[in-house]
Amino acid sequence: MENENATMSQEVWAVLDPSPRAVARAAFLASALNLAAALALLVALQPGLPSSSNGILGRLDYVRGQTVFWWSGWLLWHAAALGLLGFYVGLAGLWRRQAPIRCGLALLCAAAGLAADLSAEALYMGLAPRLGVEGFGLAEAAAGLLTGYVGNGLYTVAGALLTRAGAPNLPKYLVALAIPVWLAGSALAAATLLDSVGGQFWSTAVLMPTFVVWTALTGRWLLQVRGGDYGRVR
Repeated sequence: MENENATMSQEVWAVLDPSPRAVARAAFLASALNLAAALALLVALQPGLPSSSNGILGRLDYVRGQTVFWWSGWLLWHAAALGLLGFYVGLAGLWRRQAPIRCGLALLCAAAGLAADLSAEALYMGLAPRLGVEGFGLAEAAAGLLTGYVGNGLYTVAGALLTRAGAPNLPKYLVALAIPVWLAGSALAAATLLDSVGGQFWSTAVLMPTFVVWTALTGRWLLQVRGGDYGRVR
């Protein structure tokens, strides 16, 4: 039993001690999945989400009548969320020795954000289409708060913590580019809490492209990293 526990412990630490190249692959995957999710938002999900041009009856008709598009869009967002968490785990593994508290707290926030995010998307997919107009409105409001405020807010806190943890190693341009990413994430959380449809639209419009670019550029930089102890690489 002790040998089995020791083996499991070594496997866990191996996951949290990745090579820069492995984290680069996670970065590229997260970038690609979030780009796909952003496109799905525009093409498949937007007609079923609140906006100035989408009345509640039209939204309800869409999510009931276009189940394939509606579910496919949210499944892409599932994949994007998991890709994001994988990228965060990789970054935490790189910087856990130099900033263990920030990295540990970031992973806790990211995991909690994932739980809230997937719960919200499950409400959108499975519960909301089955309800009447009043119930649909309540379900989408609850789901919006879970994903836009709780999930996105926790992802943003996690990302900011990891950026701070890796700031001594990251190139200055990546630190600078991370600022609008996490500011847009914070703005989206605030806009969701305030029920500002316009605020949610514009903050998402800034967040998604800047995050996709930042993760891709981080991956490209990580491919150039050499050496054993990542903490010494500049």
